[in-house]
Amino acid sequence: MTESTRRRKGQERERKVIDAAAEVLAERGMANVRIADVAERAGMTPGHVTYYFPSKNDMLMRAIRDSEERFIDDLERRLEAIADPWERLRTYIAAATALAPGDPGWVLWLDVWATAANDAEIAAVHEELDGASRQLLTGIIEYGVARGDFAAVDPAATSMVLAAVIDGLSIHLTLSAGVRDRERLLDLCEVAARAQLGGMP
Repeated sequence: MTESTRRRKGQERERKVIDAAAEVLAERGMANVRIADVAERAGMTPGHVTYYFPSKNDMLMRAIRDSEERFIDDLERRLEAIADPWERLRTYIAAATALAPGDPGWVLWLDVWATAANDAEIAAVHEELDGASRQLLTGIIEYGVARGDFAAVDPAATSMVLAAVIDGLSIHLTLSAGVRDRERLLDLCEVAARAQLGGMP
């Protein structure tokens, strides 16, 4: 077997572990994932999994980073195809918010936030990924300001406020606390956008 073939096979096995970890994470949450669960899902032994990821946190953070980076890349491509700034913003909000009570993706992020409070490594990964999403939102606002559609003196600060609204309302919907349906969530995000950007047509 050539070196390039071994490297390719290793990359394929690593990808298999990452995909299995993402599936188990979505089903069970961070606290309830075991190396053995991921190994079983990937069709490997626990030893094979730890060969690629020495610790559970390494594996889980790689799975979360991989999923989020793919999400951001896909969303960025979708946004670039939309000329109208308000439609760009609506598309971002629709993609970034919780879909329904108990949304698995948002349940996972609640786990990440709770763990990050006491784990500097996970906190750093969270800040990196959250920063990428905020940067995308800031770009939308800067685009709207440049076209004269948005009124925002400080796009970065405005994106921080809108991101906080999106996160907070998504948590409410995920927990079915105060906001119990997605239509209401999107309506409230639109209210916040109008207040921050000078009106949404």
